[in-house]
Amino acid sequence: MIVTALLAPWTTAPAHSADDPLDTVVVTGSREAVRQEVRAFVENVTRMDGYLVGRWRTYVCPLVAGVSDSQAIFVRERIVEVYDAARKWKRKAGQACTPNMFVIIAEDADQVMADWKERDPGMFRWKARDGVSRPKGPGAVRTWHNATENPSQGDPLITGPTAPPRAKSAGSPRIVSPVAEGITAVVVLVDARATGKVTLAQLTDYIAMVSLAQLDLTADLGGINSILRLFAQPPPEVPPTALTDWDYAFLHALYRTSYEAVHQRRDIRARMVRELAPR
Repeated sequence: MIVTALLAPWTTAPAHSADDPLDTVVVTGSREAVRQEVRAFVENVTRMDGYLVGRWRTYVCPLVAGVSDSQAIFVRERIVEVYDAARKWKRKAGQACTPNMFVIIAEDADQVMADWKERDPGMFRWKARDGVSRPKGPGAVRTWHNATENPSQGDPLITGPTAPPRAKSAGSPRIVSPVAEGITAVVVLVDARATGKVTLAQLTDYIAMVSLAQLDLTADLGGINSILRLFAQPPPEVPPTALTDWDYAFLHALYRTSYEAVHQRRDIRARMVRELAPR
């Protein structure tokens, strides 16, 4: 598959460090007001209540195509940096891995997808469960997630006709989920002609956010300052320049909640509130 290199004058800014200043969330109201905003955000951007929120359980290994080598390195290292910060771990420098996240940036995204479908007809037929929202039509960034449900405590996978039970967000908070949903592969297809004046740094942070979690990209974000607003319609007056404190709070919460928590969203909300509005 040949992907046309970008002609847009994108530059590769230095990768962000965990210690670099980022966009901040100014808390002007009460902690209760923040709690309500967090509740609305989590319920809107994740899947419908009652289902698990998918996340990676293994290292992410991005493969980037359609840009120069230096730009590909920037995109790959930035995504890995965000993921490692969310997981709060540090992988070894130069650690080998097998690609499981494919980022394709092309000037004719429709043709790229048509060519790919012809070569691999099953690639874009991953069937989503009820409540999963993914871009289906033309757009600046289209994503496909492949996720599986595995035993939450790391036990061997159940094989044969018996499927692992699905966790529901009802019942006693002491009950743990027997399964956890893990993202195993992601394809991100970027239509370079639809990105407008977005910089490569902005685009990379957006890709990191939408590939590290299964999110509803059509969700109403209200007034929340999030990188998810980068391609919002109508566009925001001041587009986000990078992942915000709000985005990091969500990723930190998602990746640091227990894999056994039935009330996953409630745990995510509580952790976000503690990070965004500490007592």
